[in-house]
Amino acid sequence: MDSKYTTTQEKILSAAIQLYGSKGDMTTREIANKAGVNVASINYHFQSKDNLLKAVERHYSNLLYDMQNQILKDPTSSPKDKLTIWANNLMEFMFQCPALIPLVANLVIQDESYNPEIIKKFFDNIEFKEKIEGIISSITHIKDKEILNYKYIQLFSGILGPILFQVMPNISGQKSVFIDFSVEKERKKYIEDLVDTILK
Repeated sequence: MDSKYTTTQEKILSAAIQLYGSKGDMTTREIANKAGVNVASINYHFQSKDNLLKAVERHYSNLLYDMQNQILKDPTSSPKDKLTIWANNLMEFMFQCPALIPLVANLVIQDESYNPEIIKKFFDNIEFKEKIEGIISSITHIKDKEILNYKYIQLFSGILGPILFQVMPNISGQKSVFIDFSVEKERKKYIEDLVDTILK
């Protein structure tokens, strides 16, 4: 967990994302009961449920970003392994925290001025994009910026697509008709094929 949070805050954040994933909207009392704290503790640390949910989004988005960054900077992994491990970990994280997707959507709907951390870290982050494109270029020797941009979009879409197809039906209580990518064997097989396709 993020070192800037106390143990109590971490318990509250964890309880909130678990409850959001299982039932959507929840009361402050339900979060408190799940975290093993009193309602006053939530109000003390986060002031309101809205602030708490924004803290949840920031916290888990930063966890995901830090994990992805470490993978891409790992000097012991080959360029192709970096892409494969990065893609696998991104998918695995989203299956472990499926509430993050609807939570982000809901926060933006409720507060149009809110700029989600996950958007800033992944979709508006030029440095992150250039890291991925640089790895692709080092393997394929492609220098054309436009082609590298296409390949980055194709890779990212190839990761996010299965997540959305699987997570959204699960949240609404329906069964996904697609391959279960939460199963590691299926996910790794798909990712290897995806990365090989992008690197052609």
